[in-house]
Amino acid sequence: MLKARLTAELIKYGSYFVISLLVAGVFIFGGASTMPQTTPTASAASCRPSGSLISVSELQQKLQGKGVFEGKAEAFISAGQRYGVDPVLVAAIAFHETGNGTSKAVRSKNNPGGMMGKGGLMTFSSLDEGIDKMTSNLYRLYVKQGLTIPETIGPKYAPLGAANDPTNLNRHWIPTVKKYINSLGGLSYHCDADPGEIGNTGPISPGGFIRPLDKQYRISSPFGKMRGGKPHQGTDISCNKQSPPIYAAKDGVVVVSQSAVKGDGYGGYGNVIVIDHGGNTSSLYGHLSSRGVQVGQTVKQGQVIGKCGSTGHSTGPHLHLEIRLGKPVQSATKVDSEKYVNLR
Repeated sequence: MLKARLTAELIKYGSYFVISLLVAGVFIFGGASTMPQTTPTASAASCRPSGSLISVSELQQKLQGKGVFEGKAEAFISAGQRYGVDPVLVAAIAFHETGNGTSKAVRSKNNPGGMMGKGGLMTFSSLDEGIDKMTSNLYRLYVKQGLTIPETIGPKYAPLGAANDPTNLNRHWIPTVKKYINSLGGLSYHCDADPGEIGNTGPISPGGFIRPLDKQYRISSPFGKMRGGKPHQGTDISCNKQSPPIYAAKDGVVVVSQSAVKGDGYGGYGNVIVIDHGGNTSSLYGHLSSRGVQVGQTVKQGQVIGKCGSTGHSTGPHLHLEIRLGKPVQSATKVDSEKYVNLR
C-alpha cells in the first residue's frame, strides 16, 4: 500500500492495522510491480433489483474462473452478514486486489485484501479466515465511517496523487471495482449511497440511528396520530409494491424475527423484527414482506434485514417503525421515532 496511508493507519491503529497494498490490479510492495495493469471499462456501480440479496448459488456461479475464489460463495456471504458489508462489494474489491484470485498474496498467504500486520503481509490459516478478516476491516475502516460505495471508499483506499503512485494507477481503482460490482449483478447493502451518508438513508442522527428505509419513501402516518380511537404507537413509512430493502437503524442483536400471531405481543405486525441496541433501546420493524435475519444474530447499522411489505394488519405496503425504551423489549415504552431517527 501507499507509504503515506501505511503510516497513517499504523499511527491510528497501533500494532494491528489493515490496508490495501494492491492498487488497480498491480501488487505494490516497496514500489515493485509484479502484476500487469489493464485499463478498466468505466461504468456506474449498479444496484440489484429491488435491493435483493445475492444468493450462494448465484455467487458460486459468478466465482467460476476467479482463481482461488472458486467455491467460496458461502464464505463471502457469511462474512457479509456478520459484519454488515455487502458481499458483492467485498468480492469486487478482492477480485481487483488479487488479479481475479491469482496473486501470490492470496495463493500463498490466503490474504485477499493486502492486509498488513507488524511483520508485513499477514498470513491466514485458510482463505475463509482471510475473507472474514478482510470483511471485518472493510467494516471497521470504511463502512462504519459511512464509506459504503466505490466513490466514497476509493479516495481513502487508493488516493490519487499518493507519493508512491507516480504513474497514477490509483485512478483505475474506482472504475475497476464498479466494473466488478456490475459483473456480479450489483449491490444490495447501502445501494446508491450519497457521499457522507450510510446507504441512501440520509445522515446518522444525533442518537446514532439511520433511516431504515431509503429517503425516497415518506411518512404516511406519524407517531401518536389517532387511528380507530387509539393513538398510533409507531411511525409508518410508505413503500412501493416492489419490496425495497429495510436496513438496521443501528448496530444490535436480533431478539425477535417471526411471523406474528395473535397473543404473542406482536399480533398485527405480520413479519416483524426487533433489534436490541443495548442501553435499554430497541427498534421494531413491522409488516415486512420477508425477513433476512434470525434471533441471536448480530447486525450492523445499514445491514439489510428484510424487505418492506404489507403483511399482518395492513392496508398497503409500508414499514411500521417503533423505537422502544426500557426492558424487557416486548413491553418497553414506545416513543416517537422521529425524536431518534431522521425520517423526513
